[in-house]
Order: sequence, then structure tokens, then C-alpha cells
Amino acid sequence: MNFGERVVEAREKLGYGQAEFATKIELAAQSLSRYEKNKVKPSVDFITKLTDLFSINANWLLTGQGEILLQDEKKTTVLQDKSISKDVVSINFYPDIYAAAGYGAINEYDSKPQLMTFDRKFLDQFLNVRSFDRLDIIRVVGDSMEPFIHNGEYVIVERSTEAYNGETIIANIDGQVYIKRFQADPLKRWIKLISDNNLYGDITLDTPEHISTLSIIGVVRAKIKPF
Repeated sequence: MNFGERVVEAREKLGYGQAEFATKIELAAQSLSRYEKNKVKPSVDFITKLTDLFSINANWLLTGQGEILLQDEKKTTVLQDKSISKDVVSINFYPDIYAAAGYGAINEYDSKPQLMTFDRKFLDQFLNVRSFDRLDIIRVVGDSMEPFIHNGEYVIVERSTEAYNGETIIANIDGQVYIKRFQADPLKRWIKLISDNNLYGDITLDTPEHISTLSIIGVVRAKIKPF
């Protein structure tokens, strides 16, 4: 069974016709038909939407391994093949947490994540993700990181309190969450959070008091472009 056939099986299991299902995922029926006929390669956006809206198991979609729905996957207490678990990566998706690419976003930190599963090879080969632990998905709002990251795109973040110069980070400054490029003096006498969009200025922290307001939440490892 190929990817398109698995999309059809999942749709039918959920009880949707093709037109209704296309409407639910905000996709043209013709585009959905191309996926179901296996005429186009699966996009990250398409898989993410199926996982997010319907809890379809992304690993099953890509490989045919495991259960169709994530809730059924959780009921499986014994894996028949232990190698399957090594090929699945779980990522926390926070639908209510945003990182601001312009001015800081204030979030509700009691937001509960939704667990999403991805095929390890898919993350490696398609998204160039090399580390598979401590991963989260959050949404970016604002345009100060264009053209690297656009408004409304999602990013995969590796949780870390440290970053190297040039890396794009998720930063908390006095309770506001930003996505910026990191630059620091070797002795950290100053830290700059740099916007890729020249229309926006940089955030400069150049005193111990200002630097103490910064905490690095994580480093961006990949981005996911929505429809």
C-alpha cells in the first residue's frame, strides 16, 4: 500500500467523503485527489494538518507501520517489532504558543501540548533535523525574520538554554517570546538578537541587568510552511 492509498484508508476510517475531507483540511478537492492517487510527494504541511486535525499517525502514513490513529497507537502496549519505536520521533506541538518575529508575543504558559509523531527518516531527509530529543513545534507571527521565516509558518525547536552565534533562537525577554538570530560577544558582555528583515532593528542587551532578562528557550532546527 502506498502513501495515497493510506490517505484514502484513513479518510474512510474517519467517515469522510473526498469533497468533505478536502473542505475540512482547507485543500482543493483536486489537490487531495492528487495525493490520494499518489501523483505528488507528501508535503510536511499536508501531513501536519492530518495529524493535527484528525490525530492520524504520521508514521503510519509514511511507512505503513503502527496504527492509523494516534489514540489507537497508544492502546498498543506491546510492539511486535522493537525497531519500530526507534523510527518514530515524538514532538510536542503547542497550538497556543507563539514566537514573535516582530515584537514580543505574550503567551499563556499553561498551554497543553499535542503529541505528534514523525518518521525519523522523514525528519532527517526532508527537514534536515539531526537531533530527535527535546523537540517542540510552535508558530511564528510577524515578518521580521523574512525571508528566512515568514509570518504564520511553524518551526521545530530543539529545547536548549545555549546557542551559537548565527543560530536562530526562541528567546524570552521579560515574559515576551521572540524568534531572532543570536549574536554574542565571546565574553557575553553584550548580546544581540538580530532580525533578518532590515526594516526591523536589533535587540541589544549590553548591561548585566539587561542580559539577565534574557533566557534562551531553544534553537530553531527546521521550519514548516503552511498551505
